[in-house]
Amino acid sequence: MNTNTHTTHSLSISADGFAFDSATGESYTLNSCGCFIIQQLQKQHTKQEIISLITSEFGIPQSIVERDVNDFMQQLHFLGIIGGDN
Repeated sequence: MNTNTHTTHSLSISADGFAFDSATGESYTLNSCGCFIIQQLQKQHTKQEIISLITSEFGIPQSIVERDVNDFMQQLHFLGIIGGDN
């Protein structure tokens, strides 16, 4: 069972990175990496799985990916886009 879940069910993302949160009415602009992270969260991937996917798919060192994913997820949590354990 995945105990590291993050709820993003109220967030819709367009192909060009425009995100709309239907729960709050807020909108955001995401870069391609931000879109990828949100999509993986919506697929119920854990933070560590997302880090592994980005590291292997884009060839970025794991330490950099960990830092960037942690920072991004903290921002999502602060904005109320995700809940749960980050």
